Amino acid sequence: MSSRLKPKLKIFEIAYKRYHRELSDWSVDYLRAKDQQNALRIFTNRHRIKIHRSPHTQDLYWWDGEWYMSLRYIRETDQQPRPCQHCRGTGIVVTNTKR
Repeated sequence: MSSRLKPKLKIFEIAYKRYHRELSDWSVDYLRAKDQQNALRIFTNRHRIKIHRSPHTQDLYWWDGEWYMSLRYIRETDQQPRPCQHCRGTGIVVTNTKR
């Protein structure tokens, strides 16, 4: 049995801004990676961004349909992302339909 330990992954917060004509919106993704370069690689793969060279935060932008997106910052954080208090991270909000 191998006694090698897995490298401890850091939590990165990646913020980007989405534009659609006159509308704009901020979004934040949290992910685990070894370092900042690895976090950018995981982020670009997750969002299906095709880059022919190494990504940098200063010049990373992409189109998703009619939405234009640009990366604002990436930073290491020590906080765990908290799930939504309404859906507890499932994405499904339970509403009371009884009256």
